[in-house]
Parts: sequence; structure tokens; C-alpha cells
Amino acid sequence: MKDDLNSAVRRAAKGSGWSVKHDTLVKRLYGSVLAVHPRRGSKGIIEFRAKPVVWDQLLWSILQISDNEKMPASFHFSGAFTCDTPALMHLAMADTDGHDTVAIKMLELAARCEGQTGLWSGYSLNDAIAAEAPNQPYRYHMTQVIERISAGDRQSANFICQQASSGALHIRKSLSSTDNETPQDATGGRPSKTFFELAQLWMNRH
Repeated sequence: MKDDLNSAVRRAAKGSGWSVKHDTLVKRLYGSVLAVHPRRGSKGIIEFRAKPVVWDQLLWSILQISDNEKMPASFHFSGAFTCDTPALMHLAMADTDGHDTVAIKMLELAARCEGQTGLWSGYSLNDAIAAEAPNQPYRYHMTQVIERISAGDRQSANFICQQASSGALHIRKSLSSTDNETPQDATGGRPSKTFFELAQLWMNRH
């Protein structure tokens, strides 16, 4: 069934300027990446998301995995090591809508949101998190650190990292990696560090 939707989205997107990866419409525009896709884990809802490209670039710098810079725009929404972002708009569909209808509605939502630059360019991440339904703020602690660093507010970014490391924040997902500047141990390896630990190291070094 999913393959049928993928095919329908590809047909609908031809000539639109939007690229397609599986069931997701993607576009890179004015330093941001935009995406429209069915809500994960739910039926009958399509969502619009967007984020500045620099957020993921900063994440990759912190995690020391800069090879991701070479990945296509769709990777910003499908890759494992990317910033999670809240939906900025959604559209409910009827249970009777077929794949072609869903694909057309996805493209219509994409075009409408693309034209509303104020919706996705320079939006308040905290406001978008608070407005999203269902409300799941625990998904976005890492993104909040990235957004604060990007905005030049390292004090707030460091505070979030401290709260996360102390257990004061509800964390369901935390990326981790090794720090290439940490000396190797006796076995030639390096210990894994959480994103929040690595972010604090990054801020001390840059």
C-alpha cells in the first residue's frame, strides 16, 4: 500500500519543483529545507515541516560526522542523524481518499506552505513546539540546543545541556558519538558521549 502512495506522489510531483523520497515531498529553498509527508504513526493526516539547513550542519559538526554534508535534501528528514522539528501545518484527509487524492492534497499543501514564507522562515521553534498537536516537547531538546547555538545564545544552549545531563529533562531520544579529540584508551578506542556532552565540548572549542 505504501508503495502505491509513493508512486502516486511521484506522479503528482512531476514538474512541480519538489523532489520525492519515498512518500515525502522535499524542497531546498532560501537556506531551508521543506517537507510534506503523512504523519508518522497515524493515518489520515499530512504534515508540513521546515528547518534551516544550518541546524543539521551544526548537529553534524557537534557529532563530528561531517560526511552527511554530501547527502541530498531528503536526508534532512529521513536521516537518523538530523534535527527533529515540529509540524508547522497539517491537513486532515478523509478515510475514503485514495492514493492519488492524497498525493494531490500533499502537493497542494506543499505549494500553499511554500508561498507562506513567514510560516517557515525564521519561525520561533519554541512556539512551534508548544503549538504542535499532539504536544511532545521531549522530542525537541536536541533541536532546541542547536537552535540556541545558531542564534548566538550559548548560555541557554548550555543550560539545556546541563538540564539534560542531570536528568532534569524528560529525554526519550539522545544521539551519541565519540569525540575525536578525546585521547584514546588502552584499547585504542574512545568512549561514547551523548549529544549534550558533545555540544558543551563544541561550545568550549568554537
